[in-house]
Amino acid sequence: MKRIWTKVGAVALAGVVVCNAFIPFATATDTNPSLINNATLDTENIAEIEEYFSVENNSVDFGRVTELDRSYTKEIEIKNNTQNDVVIDASVQKVEGVSEDYQELGEWIAFVGGVTHFGISAGQSRSLGVRAFVPVDAKAGSQYANVVLDDGNGHKETVSVKIDIVGDDLKYSSEVVDAWIDPVRIDKKLNGRVSVKNNGTAGFTSAYQIKVKNFFGGDDWRVLKEEKSEVYPGGKVDFSETDELGFGVFSIEQRVTFVNSEGRMIESLLSRTVINLPWWSLAIAGGVIVLIILIIILAKRRHKNKKKDADKMKKADKKARKAAIEKIEKAEEDAMAADDEEAEPDEEAEEVVESEEAKPEKNEEDEIEAIADQLEESEAEAEDDDADYDEEEAIPIKVTIKKSSKKSE
Repeated sequence: MKRIWTKVGAVALAGVVVCNAFIPFATATDTNPSLINNATLDTENIAEIEEYFSVENNSVDFGRVTELDRSYTKEIEIKNNTQNDVVIDASVQKVEGVSEDYQELGEWIAFVGGVTHFGISAGQSRSLGVRAFVPVDAKAGSQYANVVLDDGNGHKETVSVKIDIVGDDLKYSSEVVDAWIDPVRIDKKLNGRVSVKNNGTAGFTSAYQIKVKNFFGGDDWRVLKEEKSEVYPGGKVDFSETDELGFGVFSIEQRVTFVNSEGRMIESLLSRTVINLPWWSLAIAGGVIVLIILIIILAKRRHKNKKKDADKMKKADKKARKAAIEKIEKAEEDAMAADDEEAEPDEEAEEVVESEEAKPEKNEEDEIEAIADQLEESEAEAEDDDADYDEEEAIPIKVTIKKSSKKSE
């Protein structure tokens, strides 16, 4: 049965390929269509972007600290991209989506020199010192906070700040959950998703990547999406990508990194072949599969009926042989009984013999030989009809021809 379904699967796959032989195998489009035509990029939008300040580092990580009751300092680089002076306000805020147990860093942070309101000249840059004082009773684990920079004109920059307190309770533990790529679609789309769950007390940054290649070759791997996200202790990060693929057959690779119990980053890879075909094409392929299954069922039923008929013929042949043997045995018994009667004649028998002398004598030996010849002919015909008949099942026929003794006058 397993071999049959393997054949069905192989034929079905061939049917899908044949049904779509005339469908062009489109390649994936760029994830950001605006980058296709750089020559037509709106320069006014570039000028608008340069009207704001920016930060060189969007995150500050104090790393793993083992000494408590002391301070640690990092810097944030800020650049004024405008032609005017800007005034910036700095503040410390909580991180959305993080448990309160991992947001004590906000109470430890202070700005170097107490600077929270400062100006930057046009086209100039400056650094803002961020100092974290770790108390002696700080709990082991990762701690988070946000430094928010606001120019008062509607533009803000957020810098994430993190510190890891080393101790017995600093635990690295994570897992990949809900990793999936839709294998069959009818809307030219790619749908990939994966989630990384942090089961420990230490946070880490997870990197996600998904790329595509034409299944039949000819194109190199192309990255559709790459991104990174911090996975907070006890939290979960969901990565996903929905892209325009077009109709065709594609090879997809989805990668995501997560941390093991030793604090080392490892990678999880999900590879899958994606068939993206119109609905009518899949309907035709499904019809081909159903037809193949029906043909196999009918062939198996026909083979079963042939075997059943052959079994019936064998049983009928055995029955006929048995009846013939019984007939011969009965004839022998009758012949022996007749011999016994002739061996002990009486007056009535003599009279019968005398009365029968006028009739032609019946030759019992000839009758028995005729029955034996008929049985041999029947056996020869059965052997020709069933060549597969097992010789061990044949019933030996023993024919005993006994000459009748004649009473001497």
